[in-house]
Amino acid sequence: MDKAPNRIRELRNEAGLSQQAVADAIGVSKVTISDLERGKMRLDTDYMRRIAQALGVQSADLLSRQDNPYALTAQERALIDQLRAASDDQRDQVRKVADVIVPWKGPEDERDEAAA
Repeated sequence: MDKAPNRIRELRNEAGLSQQAVADAIGVSKVTISDLERGKMRLDTDYMRRIAQALGVQSADLLSRQDNPYALTAQERALIDQLRAASDDQRDQVRKVADVIVPWKGPEDERDEAAA
């Protein structure tokens, strides 16, 4: 089976939305959503922006994992959101726990810059 040209169907299903619901949200037909999901229609930046907004994701998340290997999963995004909402002390505690579980393998100066 060919790989999907994008992640619209995957993200739409994760959001529990039908093709028709997404189509209604962005003002196009269900056929347009189907064609975009299957790569039969070009996914331009306007469609990306509108579909991403309807699905509650970033535009880059719609790209296939091959085209965007750094795309975050919903779980990764939730973890980042939690970390951003944490206090400085809480972030330090999370970093210490993370260091024990998954030791940092990057250059030390890069780590210091990220913490600053």
